[in-house]
Amino acid sequence: MAIPQIGTRHPETKVEPQIIPTNTGFRTFAAPPQALQEKIVPNELFYVRNHWKECPEIDINTYRLQVDGQVERPLSLSFNELKGLPQKRFQVTFECCGNSPVPEYWTKSLRISSVMEGIKGHGIMGNAEWAGVSLKDVLERAGVKDSAVEVMFEGTDHGADEVVGDPTEVTYERSLPMAKALHPDTLLAYEMNREPLPTAHGFPLRLLVSGWYGMNSVKWLAGIHVLDHEFKGFYMTERYMTQNEPGSPIPYTYYTRMKVKSIITSPVPGETLPAGGYTLAGAAWSGEQEVVKVEISADGGDTWSPVDTLHPREGYSWYRWEHWWQPASPGNYTLMCRATNNLGDTQPMEFPNKWDGRGYGNNMVFPVDVEVRS
Repeated sequence: MAIPQIGTRHPETKVEPQIIPTNTGFRTFAAPPQALQEKIVPNELFYVRNHWKECPEIDINTYRLQVDGQVERPLSLSFNELKGLPQKRFQVTFECCGNSPVPEYWTKSLRISSVMEGIKGHGIMGNAEWAGVSLKDVLERAGVKDSAVEVMFEGTDHGADEVVGDPTEVTYERSLPMAKALHPDTLLAYEMNREPLPTAHGFPLRLLVSGWYGMNSVKWLAGIHVLDHEFKGFYMTERYMTQNEPGSPIPYTYYTRMKVKSIITSPVPGETLPAGGYTLAGAAWSGEQEVVKVEISADGGDTWSPVDTLHPREGYSWYRWEHWWQPASPGNYTLMCRATNNLGDTQPMEFPNKWDGRGYGNNMVFPVDVEVRS
């Protein structure tokens, strides 16, 4: 099934917000700016990140989830059996590891991977309410052996790699360490915003790894394989990593946990604002960690002030914030926000992966240029 574009043209030619294709292969669609201004992003405007254009179509009546490997009791669970287990429901903010634009001054000297093609904003993320069963409950039913090291998750989606175009097909597979697999908030999700998972988001069942980048949450889940060794599959070792500075004792950084980050969602870049004042708004998140401070700058990062209001999160959601800004005078301004988490990590002012052009894990402070008019 190809991913449809969302949106309706009304008789008066008004066009509703719709997800935005960000590459020529129609594998990635960003949420429009309007969607990021809401606490919950509706399903039809939630970003889509797939590795192939076509989505698997799975018959829920014959669907079986296989659980095997280093377990005492291999399982083959129907969808109804899964739904019969205790349900958990909470909000989780998802972010693609490749979300956010690579600054122009870096792209002039670095080769940007085609997987990043066309990404102009921050829309490859969103917040939703998810429901499902705890992966821990399923693993305990299977009886994990002491020899278990990792849990590998096998998706139904497969094909030639999107970057190099190698005709050899690969299946989308990722693994988790046992501690994260057994965390009670790692879910096998079957609902999104109180609706069955849309096809583009993994119907009928997907993994949901709370607080980690989105590529860890395998969609169209077919198998759970408990391993006695570290999994070295294609999407663990060849993707979602960046090269470190030359001479570093660790040559690559592999991405799992989400970094601390924040964005301004209102105003949008290029917007004209009134001289009488404006309520700035945005979101901040840090995966498993707590955001303890968000600051705002109206002079390109020379001076910073705490935002007026930082709302608490729900579950693993983003933190919404607001700040009343009174411009000193009409003119051009560069607005910025930055977040700090409970570990003391603060967003960097510069692009963190300057030795690698792929842009993964980019959590730098981003400018929003606006004009203030009387």
